[in-house]
Amino acid sequence: FHIAGHTYSTTMTTLLLIDCQKDFHPGGSLAVPNADSDAERITQFIHQNATSIHRIVATMDSHHPLHIAHPSFWSDGQGNLPAPFTVISMEDVVEGRWIPREDVKPSARESLLIEDDILGGGIPSELYSTDETGNRQLNMKQWCIEYTRRLEAKGKFSLMIWPEHCLVGTEGQTVVRSICDAMMEWSRKTGGSVEWVNKGQNLLTENYSALCAEVPVTKGTSFNYELLESLKTSEKLIMCGQALSHCVQYTVRDIAEHWPKEEMGKLVVLKDCASTIPGFEDASDKFLSDMVSAGVNVETTETLTL
Repeated sequence: FHIAGHTYSTTMTTLLLIDCQKDFHPGGSLAVPNADSDAERITQFIHQNATSIHRIVATMDSHHPLHIAHPSFWSDGQGNLPAPFTVISMEDVVEGRWIPREDVKPSARESLLIEDDILGGGIPSELYSTDETGNRQLNMKQWCIEYTRRLEAKGKFSLMIWPEHCLVGTEGQTVVRSICDAMMEWSRKTGGSVEWVNKGQNLLTENYSALCAEVPVTKGTSFNYELLESLKTSEKLIMCGQALSHCVQYTVRDIAEHWPKEEMGKLVVLKDCASTIPGFEDASDKFLSDMVSAGVNVETTETLTL
């Protein structure tokens, strides 16, 4: 199977490691309880099955400080930032209880933070204004109203403020040492190279799933069909990482939704290699139940054989 210059075997086993990064482990800014134990099992699984794992794909949460789900993007008008785990609703933004920064800028490599043809769906006329030089400017408050409206309309969740985490270039963004070492050893032993997928760098939308942003705003945040098609070439696709309640759940749900129904048995979730953010246990339970009902194999490292 050939995609974008790569030829993939249709008999391979792929290990998809989702956000196995230090900030999601004890000592990190958004630590998930039991993540260290998960990492030990992932590490052992790679070591024990190195020659049976033909491909490793690792996703990396990759944020900037001024991200829409980080505290420093917002204030209450008195200079106070929202505490981590604050939920900001569309009504909060409309009423001015939480106010976004108006000086958020794209990087030098980005001409726009939002691509209108990607956003689609009836763009409010108030979303842009024109400055004195005639350049179109994004109205940040109006964007945040529109963003929270679209989030809430999907019915999954409202905007939650997280502690700053996985900031690009920081120690917390890096992969946990034991898993990283196991991946490098796998590479040297098998001749394969780990494939890296970054997500979350766009400031104006969230990327729980590794395949698509919650509200796609640019081509780079739209559904990654190229990644999906390459994963579909796997005879077995094994998925785990952090956190079960969030990025693992929504990555797996996106894959399962687009996977051939007659081949759902090729998908495996290692439930002993992913843990839940406290307070979201019901979401994790429902996710695993839904996957079993859909025909996905929910296994542990002890029950799965390669």
